[in-house]
Amino acid sequence: MSRPVRTVVVAGAGAPLWLATLALRKAFGAGGLAVLAVETAPPTPGLSHAGLPAMGNLHQLLGLSEVELSRRCGAVPSLGQRFAGFSGDGSAFLHPYDTHGHAVDYVDFVHHWVLARKRGLKTALEDFSLGAAAAKQGRIVEGDDPGRLSSPGAGLHVDAAAYATLLRQRALVDGVTVEQGALADIERSGERIDAVVLESGARIAGDLFVDVGDGALIGQMPGAAFESWARWLPFDRVLPLAGQRLKTLPAYAHIEAVEGGWIGLYPLQDRTAGLAVYDSRTADAGLMARRAEGVSPLGWRQGEAQALRPGMQTRPWIGNCVALGAAAIALDPSDAAPMHAFQAGLSHLVSLFPADAGGGAEAPEARAYGAALAAQGRGLRDFQAMHYNLNRRAGAPWEAVRESEPPAELAYRLRLFGARGVVPAREDEAFQPANWAACLIGHGLIPQAHDPLAEGVAEAEQIQIFQNILGRIAADVGRMRPLEARLASLASRPAASAPAPLRFT
Repeated sequence: MSRPVRTVVVAGAGAPLWLATLALRKAFGAGGLAVLAVETAPPTPGLSHAGLPAMGNLHQLLGLSEVELSRRCGAVPSLGQRFAGFSGDGSAFLHPYDTHGHAVDYVDFVHHWVLARKRGLKTALEDFSLGAAAAKQGRIVEGDDPGRLSSPGAGLHVDAAAYATLLRQRALVDGVTVEQGALADIERSGERIDAVVLESGARIAGDLFVDVGDGALIGQMPGAAFESWARWLPFDRVLPLAGQRLKTLPAYAHIEAVEGGWIGLYPLQDRTAGLAVYDSRTADAGLMARRAEGVSPLGWRQGEAQALRPGMQTRPWIGNCVALGAAAIALDPSDAAPMHAFQAGLSHLVSLFPADAGGGAEAPEARAYGAALAAQGRGLRDFQAMHYNLNRRAGAPWEAVRESEPPAELAYRLRLFGARGVVPAREDEAFQPANWAACLIGHGLIPQAHDPLAEGVAEAEQIQIFQNILGRIAADVGRMRPLEARLASLASRPAASAPAPLRFT
């Protein structure tokens, strides 16, 4: 006889733990679901989280306001990421969360740009993006304006510890209960967890167990296997850094390739959060902190380096144990990918939440969940691997990863785009063709050919169209407020109660 899931135990730390517990409680609390958080460790000091524009949708669902995130978490909107040094010192391009120009006679703008480049155009593709222009000028997109050339998305940088504290408070108010302590043991019957035991001796039983930590739960389940992506994502250490506040906050993150790894700068309101991502065989934490100072002299203070093991659980749902976030898909920190992978997994868990607490058999939802996460994870992996595959740097591990055969789907995309400027569209991907085109061209992969239909626009007409696009971008950006003014307005707003969360539908 079937029975519903009545108790969910979520194990992990920091923002992933509290995002998962709060979301599950918001979605299913009205039906009587009890959600228990096992907080295995405090948030990593000095760390920040970077989210893509879709992060705003999650905040709406959870009833978190922009004012609250700005005041309590030092949140700073981000219109994209700037990549520097991947094609050698001095190279740089901006990947905006936006499109480029507009289609002309139903032909994508990129094809017109490729044709114009052959005719002598010197203007970079990113200059035809409203989002890129706004980001470079420190302006921020606000509200919907049908008269604008495009609708750039805005991601977010938040202080990890403050963000976790805010989410924790919300979750506890919403009825989530909490136990603290590291996991010591798992009581299991076949493919089902009966309870987890903490170092304190506390025994936590439940119907469903969600692993949002380092994979300590899912990794002990029968049939668990890990698919390593180290061949394509070559760095194995992440060092949190904290530096002085930038004098003028940029509306983008900065990712700069250096010897042995890369340095990421993520502006917050009170400081600059940094990441040094590197290969421990060629560099160490102290060396990477010094290289960060060379990228931007902000008096960096370093935290404790963390191991990074890129890859994916081949079965992220086994029995009554579900892996979410890094426990299911471990990614490089670039492209705000880890937070997006977590958010996508959380969405799939809510939509596939088991209808039956079950007995000994695996939940029927497990296969669909695994397929959805595999598609998401491999799509994000390929986008990140693209940065490394197209790099032109010397030395380890840059040369080795460039010479390594990329994943089959990525290899196909690179060949197709290089030949025809076409990116296959996939509905289940975080990054759409415009994002791929921005980075592929930014890294120097210029299509050899363009859509022949672009030839239907005469050169004089094409020049006029391009000039009109650049003029519209200049006018649109000129009407935008500086990012600093936007943050000041949020700080001056009177405190208000949190907005009502949206319904999970």
